[in-house]
Amino acid sequence: MDVQQKQNLKTLIEQQLNYQPTPDIKIRRLSGGAIQENWSIDAVDQDWSIVLRKNADTVVEASSDRAQEYQLLSRLFELGIQVPKPLYFSAKDNFLHSDFFMMQKISGVTEGHKLVRLKNPELQKKIVMDIGRHLARIHQIQRDSKLEKILEYPDTKNYLTGLICELTQQLENLQRTRPILEFALQWMQKNQPSVDEIVLVHGDYRTGNLMIEEGQVSGILDWEFTHWGDRREDIGWFTAQCWRFGQNQALAGGIGEYEDFMRAYAELNDIYIPEFEMKFWHVLAHVRWAIVAMQQSDRNLNHSFYSLELALTEFLVPQLEKNILDLIGDKT
Repeated sequence: MDVQQKQNLKTLIEQQLNYQPTPDIKIRRLSGGAIQENWSIDAVDQDWSIVLRKNADTVVEASSDRAQEYQLLSRLFELGIQVPKPLYFSAKDNFLHSDFFMMQKISGVTEGHKLVRLKNPELQKKIVMDIGRHLARIHQIQRDSKLEKILEYPDTKNYLTGLICELTQQLENLQRTRPILEFALQWMQKNQPSVDEIVLVHGDYRTGNLMIEEGQVSGILDWEFTHWGDRREDIGWFTAQCWRFGQNQALAGGIGEYEDFMRAYAELNDIYIPEFEMKFWHVLAHVRWAIVAMQQSDRNLNHSFYSLELALTEFLVPQLEKNILDLIGDKT
């Protein structure tokens, strides 16, 4: 943001939120949020902090727009899900030239590399169990008229076929030659598990989007990939090796045990997904993350969003492909 945009933002906060921005208010871009831009707005001598979330200059396929994300966030807040309180939405005809919304800032730690190195087994168990309970609450959300206006409900029978076709198309759009990813998509098509129930899926449930404070979840962030789907998508994403930050023995996000995570999940909805059912969903997680990594890299290569972090994401793909072969069982 330039100086004038920051001044316009201060005026908007005063007029729309009835906060009093002081001259020493701090406005800074937050790290992370590689797909969208997040800005922290902190009043130094007042008791309020805000996060502004806006469109990035380019988008990743399957990511929702900010209007949809704000509507979803508002409904989830109404339903008692642990999300930041939504405060204000503005369409793109504004001083930032982008859709954006503001929400209350939540304190806590999100960085996966910190959470996986706590070296406190009891605390780690407490954290993964609370993460499991919060995921169960999300999956318990029932369809209603408000949610149906925000998120399209899929055809259960053809759900996985459609998801695999969507990933296949995204890979084709990247114009890369990635035989292992193509093989994995074919394997997924031939090895689809049955889908018994469609639930609300966060779509990016992992460390980095989970705020942790004092051993429990203080906030669940970044709902731009939320959709109706199979509960095992979220479970597989959170427990996939690519999100364990090197702590591969701790299946639950690199923090703790899979059994503790799922036992806490089952406490609320009486559903326990055994680890042996997760092979397909872990393959799906690695294929999806590999495709997103290449999409992120393209944002930099196309000079639409200069970022060393995005430029380096494609270097993750070979390791993700190795993980896929290890999962499927073909290591040659």
